[in-house]
Order: sequence, then structure tokens, then C-alpha cells
Amino acid sequence: MRISFIGLGHLNSAIVAGLLADGYDRDNIVATTHSAASAATRRQEFGISVTAEEDSPGTNAQAVADADIVVLGVKPFHIVDTAQSLADALRPETVVVSVAAGTTLATLTSALPEGQPVVRTMPNVALTVGKGAVGLARGATVTDEQVAQVERLFAASGTVFHLPEDQLNALAAMAGSGPGYVFRFVNALAAGGMALGLDEHVAQELARLTVVGAGAMLDTDDADPAALEDSIATEGGVTEAALNSLDANDFNQVIVQALQANVTRSQELGA
Repeated sequence: MRISFIGLGHLNSAIVAGLLADGYDRDNIVATTHSAASAATRRQEFGISVTAEEDSPGTNAQAVADADIVVLGVKPFHIVDTAQSLADALRPETVVVSVAAGTTLATLTSALPEGQPVVRTMPNVALTVGKGAVGLARGATVTDEQVAQVERLFAASGTVFHLPEDQLNALAAMAGSGPGYVFRFVNALAAGGMALGLDEHVAQELARLTVVGAGAMLDTDDADPAALEDSIATEGGVTEAALNSLDANDFNQVIVQALQANVTRSQELGA
């Protein structure tokens, strides 16, 4: 199975890294980037064929000509133009996979030849450490065998969730952007520690280790975050006092509002 990656940003690079870590044949992976400098960097990093549009206009079309799967890893506002530029080079059975936020199957399908198999995915950056979460919605002409091939892309780097397309924005709001919320929380926790008099380095390291440790406690099949919270927040204790303060400031509602803002923006990008 030959795979072509159009763009090697964070997500596509993470997918490539996962494939290679899983023993995938480098000779069956090709990629393109916009700049020559980026192409050189990625060639050295991955040991795969990477060409640059900057050096050779039309290299995207050349890269997909004999591909079984094409993964579009460009910005949402470029994806339609990119898909249209590839349309004449694609084989009818080539599966086109999008990792772009907000771009619907209908939008992508309209930019490609009639009947072209299209799969929309929403990975997150945790793919880079083999802990990714990936939403997947299939287009009308995609076969079960083709879905299995697309799943292989993420086998070594994440867990795939098959969802109706209208739920992908919700997954993106939670898992796609979720690492960003966690990083913001880590920064806030560190800032709180410094406000209590801790040295900056100590506060940052404590915040990081706290979240890494809590994540490890959750990383089991039967982990229940509510039960874990209850086990720490003893009645009348210091953790309960802190959690009560979060409740008094509508912590849960703040998170819900953030997710809704994310979904709204995804809808705008897909309009």
C-alpha cells in the first residue's frame, strides 16, 4: 500500500513517525511540503522521499499519481484548492483522507472527481507520543477494506473512534484541542504555585509531574475519574476545599463553554 502525504505539519509528521515505528516500508511512503527547507528537514528526519512545491511546482500531483491513500495535511482554508489541484492525478480507487479541522465530507467530495473515496479524520497531537485519539467518518463510496487501510495509518500512534460525521466537531473540541486545554491548566497550576511562593522552576516541574502522574492513573481500562477524584478529596480535607472553590467559580461550565466555542469555530471553518 503506497501512501502519499500532502504536507508534513505536526499531524501528518506524527502519522508518518507512527507508521515507521510500526515497521512500515519507507519506500511506500512519499510526501510533499511547500518549502525546500522543510522538505530537506523531513527527509533527514524520516528517511523518506519528500519533495517541495517551492522547488518543483506540480510535485503534489506527481506524488499522488500512484498512491493508494492520500493524506491531506494542509490548513483548512487551503484544502479545497489543494484537492482540486490533485483531482486529475488521482486514480478512481485512491482514498483521500483529510486531517483538517472543520472541512466536511461534502466540501471535500465536491472538490474531487465523482465517486472518489473520501475519509474525514480528526487526530490530535498526542499521536506524536503514541497516545493519540482519532475520529473517523467515512464517505459514501468508501469500502470496508479501504476503512481498514486508513485505520492502519493510526495503528501505532493512536486509537480510532468511528463516528457519524456530525459528531466529529465534538470529538475535535474534546480530543483534538484537548491537549491545549491541559497545557493551559498546567501553566495555571504553576502560576498558582508561584503565587504561593514557590520558585518558578519548582512550580513548573511540580505542575508537569502532577498532570503526568494523574494521566498515568487514568491510563487503565477501568479507570474512573470521578472515583479517583473522590478517593483524593476526603470530606473536610484540603482537596475538597480546593474543588469546592472550582465549583463555586463554575469550573465545569467554563469547560463546556470552551468546547462550544471550539465547535462554533469548526463550523465557521467548514462553511
